[in-house]
Amino acid sequence: MKKLIILTAAAVTAFAGVASAQGYKTGDFARAALERIAPEADASGLTNAEAVAIYNQVQDETGAGNAKSKAESLIRSYQ
Repeated sequence: MKKLIILTAAAVTAFAGVASAQGYKTGDFARAALERIAPEADASGLTNAEAVAIYNQVQDETGAGNAKSKAESLIRSYQ
């Protein structure tokens, strides 16, 4: 019985982790994050796929200035 409880708890924890991670890969989340990173760039016109792709590339940058300039450049290239 203890093994069943432990396995159930592990499954629920794993499922909750996967569900919470999904929010970080949506276009709405990515657009909102890009607006915070580069407020002068207009990320509202990006598709979901474009916003997520740009957000993922910007996350690889070191430093806020680098992230901002890369985000602005990529957003302009999609417009």
